[in-house]
Amino acid sequence: EDIKRCLETLYQTAEGTCPLDREFGINTDFVGMPMDVAKNLFAVEITDKTDRYEPRAMIKEIIFEVDDGQLRAEVVITNG
Repeated sequence: EDIKRCLETLYQTAEGTCPLDREFGINTDFVGMPMDVAKNLFAVEITDKTDRYEPRAMIKEIIFEVDDGQLRAEVVITNG
């Protein structure tokens, strides 16, 4: 539960909004790019930030869903 809570916090935080660690959170510079490019950049961002901020988790799979032009990611993890 602790890992899940930490990852939810990480994924729901916009990069640059955490005062003591401006790199914490997800960088969304990929918004507005072609969908294939956005998916790849989003996956890299999720993978890099998970490795950096929650080393107890390993990403097994990232499942993307596009709903009305909005890209959403479901991250499937295992304990590291």
